Amino acid sequence: MAQTILIIDDDIDTLKLVGIMLERKGFRILASTTGEKGLKLAENENPDLILLDVMMPDINGYDIARSIRSNPDTESIPIIMFTARSQVDDKVEGLEAGADAYITKPARPRELFAQVNSILKRSPHRAGAAGAVAPRKGKLIGVISSKGGIGISTLATNLAIEMHNQSGKEVLLSDFRPGQGTISLDLDVQNTSGLIKLLEEEGDLSTIIPDVLIEHKSGIKTLLSSYQPSEAKFVNYADQFRQIALAVQTQADYIILDLGPSLSPIVTSVIPECDKILICLEPSPGNITQTRILIQDLINSGIGEGRFITALINRQRSGVQLSWEQAENQLERKIDQIFTPVPELAYQSAMTKSPMILRADDSMTAGQFRDLAQFILG
Repeated sequence: MAQTILIIDDDIDTLKLVGIMLERKGFRILASTTGEKGLKLAENENPDLILLDVMMPDINGYDIARSIRSNPDTESIPIIMFTARSQVDDKVEGLEAGADAYITKPARPRELFAQVNSILKRSPHRAGAAGAVAPRKGKLIGVISSKGGIGISTLATNLAIEMHNQSGKEVLLSDFRPGQGTISLDLDVQNTSGLIKLLEEEGDLSTIIPDVLIEHKSGIKTLLSSYQPSEAKFVNYADQFRQIALAVQTQADYIILDLGPSLSPIVTSVIPECDKILICLEPSPGNITQTRILIQDLINSGIGEGRFITALINRQRSGVQLSWEQAENQLERKIDQIFTPVPELAYQSAMTKSPMILRADDSMTAGQFRDLAQFILG
């Protein structure tokens, strides 16, 4: 199970730098630039550890620590004060306020990692937490975009198959898009009742999930949404989708979730649980603007920078859209993978219900899926 660290610091550069370093060590990162939001995240997300700055714009770190210790829901969460205040009196006050350790900025990464690991090893927080979630087996990878029609379902499908092929491990593909599921059509999967059954289930999902999964001939497992418009009523079952996302982690090493466009209630509920977030965009000025706002909204909600992966999907020939370099400049961040347009292959795949990665495994598109899968697998 990936352990969660909440960083509460109003210094954006510190959030990015420390967050990325810790994510590369395998931690799941939540972030807050205010004390008030940090306290809410601590209560709602129940992190394994909190890195806390002292000098905050609304509530100072000492008072934040005292609030955490006085709340029965958060009192056992370990706290590391991580601050530029280096006087002895500052350290004493921090420790008296409830901090488990006090590190002065700037700290060497090795020192920070050593303190984090040391405190997590001896922390009773998870072991004694009531209702703790069972250890996860697989990593959740959410696939989203800022608008529909980009092709994220096709990307999620081919990526899942290629990750299975490369890793030799179990991969589960699911589309959390009730009433709009198209993956079942693309894979020629007839039975899409399993997800609805889980949404309506009130008992222990772990005992039911194995019976509703369907294995595709490619070797991946599937748990797919129906394309029946009437089942769009389940879009309001946001918490149930979150519970399913947590439960399916015991069923595969990697779980690819097609979450659809924008920040719907389902996406907002599920995305904090994702280990990686694959954000898809097309090379048009309008969509790049939308995507930049989407990423900022995710950051503002506490999602760490290190979880983002970006994929640029070209659906038209070059010359009528922005170049890779232009798209990166307008997005103001690196694009990790680009997909070139292949309308003929896409059409043939749709007609034969055979994913592109299987239909043309020696094509440039297959190579691009391999590159993305390798990037995610590390």
